[in-house]
Amino acid sequence: MSQKLTDRPIAIAADHRGVVLKERLKAWLLAHGYSVKDCGTDSGAERVDAMDYALRSVAEIKAGRSDFAIGICGSGQMMAITANRFPFMRATLLHTAGEGVDARKHGDANMLVLGADVTDEAAAEHILETFLSTAALGERYAARRERLAKLDISEV
Repeated sequence: MSQKLTDRPIAIAADHRGVVLKERLKAWLLAHGYSVKDCGTDSGAERVDAMDYALRSVAEIKAGRSDFAIGICGSGQMMAITANRFPFMRATLLHTAGEGVDARKHGDANMLVLGADVTDEAAAEHILETFLSTAALGERYAARRERLAKLDISEV
């Protein structure tokens, strides 16, 4: 793995369907020298709303305590939809590591979203490793990031 892109804790959250994968990815992060902020949930026994846990990880980025977040729910859709409601978030739902390269390089994605029902654990680890080791292209796409942060419904 190449140089770490952050020394801040990685915020990680899951709903009841994503708990098992969350725990696996937490272990991967810790084994690779990252610190982790676990934003819940801690049990798959009771149904919870993915939106609530997406908001917890978003709050970590907003407060500047984390540079990156990981969200996991059944399909990944609700985590991504919720996180992308905020102008400072660039959540990307990934199914392959290759998708992660472009999401990081061109979009400076700051939240990796995975669908626990559609992503096996080994693939999820590979996607995570690629996501966290791919730097954004910086100034080349800075204007794009600024434009995203300022988008308003009046523009459509």
